[in-house]
Amino acid sequence: MGVNRIQSLLCCSFLLAYFVEPTLVGSSETSRVEILIERVERVSREEVHFQLKVTNRLDRPVFLSGIKYESERHLYPVYLEQWRGTEGWKIVVPCMDVPPSDVIKLDPGETMILAPVLQLPLPSVCKVRVIQFEGKFRFRLEYFNNEKQARAYIRKLFSQQWRQAQAPTAVSEPFEIPPEPAARAR
Repeated sequence: MGVNRIQSLLCCSFLLAYFVEPTLVGSSETSRVEILIERVERVSREEVHFQLKVTNRLDRPVFLSGIKYESERHLYPVYLEQWRGTEGWKIVVPCMDVPPSDVIKLDPGETMILAPVLQLPLPSVCKVRVIQFEGKFRFRLEYFNNEKQARAYIRKLFSQQWRQAQAPTAVSEPFEIPPEPAARAR
């Protein structure tokens, strides 16, 4: 898988915004895989850049789905969800799950930095190609206790048994995307 393919997958996996205060996150008090949103930068009306930190705060390794290319590791999928009133949290990106090719081990105390970029309109495979950068958003990812569980989940997720695929999750604190740069200057 080439670098352009990885960049396309990652671009499809994330949304971008403006600067916000760093926020420590977790799906519950028991979740010790944390997502820290370090930066949300709204570059233009159609583009937002993020910087996220995923840290394993457990005293044992965790395993995440992802893509390995040469010496690079990329978590995939990392979901960006938007709060939609009565519907609850709905996935914005990735709009199409692509099976990750590998499992990534995150040792105790280890941190991965993610720098996703999202540009609108979303790729043509998305049901909704243009979304609004308004309201509450959050990031979510699944993790596993061992490599065997992670690989079983990936196989099930991309099979007819996909509804049975469940995993522990880590979620970020909800955040909002600031207005576009020109709107802030007015």
